[in-house]
Amino acid sequence: MTARAPSRRYVIDASVVVKWVLDDEEHVEQARALRDACLIDGTVEFHAPELIVYELTNAIRKAAYNTRLPQHIAQEALTALLDAPIELHEPDPLAALEIGLRLTVSGYDANYVALADALGVECWSGDERLVRACERPAPYVRSIGEYEAA
Repeated sequence: MTARAPSRRYVIDASVVVKWVLDDEEHVEQARALRDACLIDGTVEFHAPELIVYELTNAIRKAAYNTRLPQHIAQEALTALLDAPIELHEPDPLAALEIGLRLTVSGYDANYVALADALGVECWSGDERLVRACERPAPYVRSIGEYEAA
């Protein structure tokens, strides 16, 4: 049996990926449905700037420190996230700077938007402030809360 080729490509940010292991986050079901579309169904391909590695490391460290995730599970959780099939891309600092200034978002967030723009794909985020900032100028930045499994 031949594996299905992904029919959709998305940029996903760390706020979506961290929901795959943290149960107390908002929109966990939608984030995990999107993950399953990639891992189980094979219909989705994920992309992210390389900085996602640092953001995920910090998110898991913070969750363990704040007892949202048992410390003895933190390393396992981070390893699972880093092993996820996400194609990493080198950041484009100049594009991110332009987007960050135009949308008044952080340089970190702007890197995800710049990558989605460069690839011509949607970007899924759990950061509602980013989604609101992008509403008009970059409507391809979507809230993970809106995701519906196909």
